[in-house]
Amino acid sequence: MGLRDYAMLLLLSTYGMRSGEIRRLRLDDIDWRAETLHIHHSKTGMHSLLPLMEPVGEALLNYLHRGRPKTDVREIFIRTRAPYRPLSRIYSEVRRRLEAAGVKPHGKCGPHTFRHARAVSLLRASVPRKVIGDLLGHRSAEATIPYLKLATEDLRAIALEIPGQEACS
Repeated sequence: MGLRDYAMLLLLSTYGMRSGEIRRLRLDDIDWRAETLHIHHSKTGMHSLLPLMEPVGEALLNYLHRGRPKTDVREIFIRTRAPYRPLSRIYSEVRRRLEAAGVKPHGKCGPHTFRHARAVSLLRASVPRKVIGDLLGHRSAEATIPYLKLATEDLRAIALEIPGQEACS
C-alpha cells in the first residue's frame, strides 16, 4: 500500500493530475522506452503526452514490481486486497497520507490540493499561464485562473503596467 500511495502522490505533485486521471491510468499509458506518460484528461476529454520524470518512473516501477498484486487488470492502481480491481477513489488514501505526515492544508485536503499547489509552484517558477493550463489539461487559459488565486502576490509581481497610469501608493 505504501508503494502504491507514494507513486500516486508523486503523480499528483509532479503533474497536478486529477484523481480520476490517476485512477484510470493504465499500464499502456506509460512508454518506458520513450520515457513518456500519456494522460487522458477525464474532465475535458483531452490528451497530453508528458515526459516521464525519473522519480515518478522509479516510484511506478517500484510499485509495479514490488507492491502491486498479480492481476490481469490494466489500470495501474488497484486495491491491495482481493478482489483486485481498479481503485474507485483515492481521496481517503491521500488524506490519510497527509495526516500521517502532519500536513494540514487550509480548506480541502484531498488530491485536488496537489493540483492547486502544482499550478502555484509553476507560476512562481515564471511558467506562462498557458503552459500551466496545458499541463493541467485545461481547454482554455481562463480555466487555469482559479488554480492561481492563491498566488495573488506572484501575479502582482508579473503584472504589466498600464501605459499612462500612475502607480498606486
